[in-house]
Amino acid sequence: MRMNYFLVLILCAIASCTEQKKTRPATEEGVLFFVDSATNTDDPERRMAYGLNITPPWPDGGSIFVNLPEHLWYMPNTKGIARHHDQRKNVWKVSKDGSSASYDVESILAPGVRLSVKGNAEKDRAYFEMTIANNSSVLLKEIGPLFCFQYHPLKGFPLAKSDNFAHTFIVLDGKPVALKDIKVDSAGAIARMAQVSACGYGLNTWAEEMGGMIEEPIDMALTALTSSTDDRKAIVSWTPGKSILSNTVIPCIHADPCIGDLAQGESRTVRGVLIFTRNSIESVIRELTEEK
Repeated sequence: MRMNYFLVLILCAIASCTEQKKTRPATEEGVLFFVDSATNTDDPERRMAYGLNITPPWPDGGSIFVNLPEHLWYMPNTKGIARHHDQRKNVWKVSKDGSSASYDVESILAPGVRLSVKGNAEKDRAYFEMTIANNSSVLLKEIGPLFCFQYHPLKGFPLAKSDNFAHTFIVLDGKPVALKDIKVDSAGAIARMAQVSACGYGLNTWAEEMGGMIEEPIDMALTALTSSTDDRKAIVSWTPGKSILSNTVIPCIHADPCIGDLAQGESRTVRGVLIFTRNSIESVIRELTEEK
């Protein structure tokens, strides 16, 4: 069942991202948020109820599209909390100047569970905060998130099914390592996934069965993407960290948080950041490590 769930998940994500519009160039200095009207559709395979576009600080740089969340579930049997194709209009409320975005909704799939998400743009980065409150009578065990950062609209970065893994880096033993240099069971696997050592649970069946699971635990949930043409980078990180995922077909990067269990009446907040930079990946790792 888990394998079938993740197969459907990936197929839905591929279908949902194919017609994203690039409607707003970054004409101002600094990161900006906007919502693409195409995310409001009655087609469940294209609907993105939690989709937000983020422009980099680089002029005419395109944008990154994030499903926040793409999927959010709890165990056993990956019961749904939120999915990108939920039957609701896009939930994001974006400020007039594009510097902040937020939403606060009750789950359709798990009544009583509430999601409150905030995004704030500051110069070269976007900060995110997600709070999950369990006001239901059900134990939400081992909550699993997929926060999908799709970079196909980002100009100057790898195209789908190209040299994506050569431009995608994760953190092992304190250092950035390209995914292409990390051994997995199947070199032809379209995705790579790895588990953060500090998170005590994970659902990695899909990656394991395709041969794309990285055996060695990683330091933190941080994924860095480098440009194909120059020294620009897009780096996403969430704390506390659970796992990373990179898919060459969509293409996308993840650095998903470790949320854990939520009993009735409990809530938990996780935090993330998307950084657009020309600085070294090493310097960003040091910065984020020192902030913990």
